[in-house]
Amino acid sequence: MGEDKKESIIEAALKLFEEQGYHTTKVSDIVRQAGVAQGTFYLYFKSKEDLFRSIAESCLAEVSDAIKLNCTGSAKEEALYRMILESLRVYYNNKSILKILNGHGTASTEIADISDAFYRTIMLVIKQSFMDWGAFPNYSEEQLEIAAYSKIGMVEMVAYQCFIIKNYDVTHIDSIAQVLAGVNAPCKLEPTDVGGE
Repeated sequence: MGEDKKESIIEAALKLFEEQGYHTTKVSDIVRQAGVAQGTFYLYFKSKEDLFRSIAESCLAEVSDAIKLNCTGSAKEEALYRMILESLRVYYNNKSILKILNGHGTASTEIADISDAFYRTIMLVIKQSFMDWGAFPNYSEEQLEIAAYSKIGMVEMVAYQCFIIKNYDVTHIDSIAQVLAGVNAPCKLEPTDVGGE
């Protein structure tokens, strides 16, 4: 029962953060939307910032885990494709947080330390994968870091454009991953009308 209330608070917060923005949403708005008492909110979270950090950490951990689990393989192209594919799936399943993070940017004081640690961790995993695969053999450590950060930025921006702006549905994830991984695959993407608008 307690987890249901916590989940209701998280869902209400995501909806309001997406609609109104993080800064204009108040704890009182969240509890009203969730249908719980204000005291219930504080059983699970210290503050609105604590709630936001919890949501962001959860999503970022999913992306991190997806990349770590899919970065190995005998063929570097296949491993890169799997890393991108799984990252896109996580972003698709967390569109609200993707929209919120994009709207507030990684420079948002509420999540700056979380996002810095997340991007560094992911960069190190991708950089190590590049070294294991023998990709970019003439690159310095710094150049490998730049290449890793470029993959992170590319996937995140494409996820935002495709899933938030263009409203692509889940059936397009494989085609998008193939394009991002550099696989020469036909890519016919049409926006989907999920909301019936």
